[in-house]
Amino acid sequence: MNDFSEFRCGFKPLFGALVGAGCGITSIMFYTHGTFVVAISENTEWSRGEVQFAFTIMSLMALFTAPSVGWMVDRFGPRSVALVSLVGFFIGCLTLSLTGTNLIYYYTGWAVLAVLGAGTLPITWTTLINKWFTINRGLALGITLSGTGIAASVAPSYASWLITQYDWQTAYLLLGATSTAIALPMVYLFFHYPIAVTKTNYDQGNTPDLSEIGLSLKEAVSGYKFWILSISIICVSGSIAGLITNIVPLLTDKSLSVIEASGYTGLIGISVIIGRLGIGYLMDRIWAPLIAAIFLTLPAIGAMMLVNIELQPLLLSISIILIGLAAGAEIDLFAYLSSRYFGLKNYGVIYGIIFMIFSVSAGIAPAVFGFSFDRYGSYDFIFSVAAILSLMGGLSMLLLGAYPQFDLSADNNELEV
Repeated sequence: MNDFSEFRCGFKPLFGALVGAGCGITSIMFYTHGTFVVAISENTEWSRGEVQFAFTIMSLMALFTAPSVGWMVDRFGPRSVALVSLVGFFIGCLTLSLTGTNLIYYYTGWAVLAVLGAGTLPITWTTLINKWFTINRGLALGITLSGTGIAASVAPSYASWLITQYDWQTAYLLLGATSTAIALPMVYLFFHYPIAVTKTNYDQGNTPDLSEIGLSLKEAVSGYKFWILSISIICVSGSIAGLITNIVPLLTDKSLSVIEASGYTGLIGISVIIGRLGIGYLMDRIWAPLIAAIFLTLPAIGAMMLVNIELQPLLLSISIILIGLAAGAEIDLFAYLSSRYFGLKNYGVIYGIIFMIFSVSAGIAPAVFGFSFDRYGSYDFIFSVAAILSLMGGLSMLLLGAYPQFDLSADNNELEV
């Protein structure tokens, strides 16, 4: 399967989606949070657990924002949602920069950011890309979400430099301004819908509009595959998010400076890009749950290495790369599996629920890791727990079974039996 003709028509929206995904709330705030934790806790009287809890607040807001964004994307289109939310993302960062040293104001800033920037979540970018690509959907999603890998490579060091040059409040402001200035024109120019093939054309023998084929939300959640995917997401995303956001604090505890530790986290970005592109290419050719089982168990190895090794640069780099490969795979996998198992008719709202589960798990984890450190004085216990959960979550993907076959000619789009 080497037909790449879809890229000739879809390369512009693909580029717009890549830039948007790299400058969105998931990329910028997630991959820089570990860098901010040390600076904020040193500048205030807040513990690491209290600082990490801010990210938990933002992620818990996904209980409302992710399904809402999914509905809005299905209703108004991903382009309109993305443009409004990129502006909202900057306003959210501006609000966060004004919080000062009051913990409640700091938490409120994150809540505002979660609401105003919600349309920059992967739901928006993957919805449109799924409509442009069918044969190469996995690779296209990998390219789109490799924008987060680019952000992971650059943003931590950029944030660390901003904090050093100014302070953490100003760093939030400039981080938001930079992201919006880069993404807004690219999304405006390139991020647009394909011309759909209508049902009338399908009746005349042409390819159907696949965006009108799939399950309803009720049908999706009533099946066991939705819940297997959800349980796996809870285990894996929580582990990966907790590990990534606490790597910088872990390394500074091992006597590295914040800048040196942030440099190591740049390896996450490189491996995220490799993971996204590699898994995207493989998913178009190999049963995706098998690929998922392989990639999503890698953090188990990385976590145990971080617990047990000394500061040996090679082993430290390998452990971080393993975690980064899994981070590169997870969102792509969840988007791809949602489209293959549940179809595209209600993809926005179904993936919105899936992403809500992902966000809540990933959002709770950093605070849990931080409070575990506050309790035990090290990360050994919680990193070991993360290793076990990663192993369980990755292997559970093998229970998803074969892809369903949809009846393309039926008005109700039921599964073929």
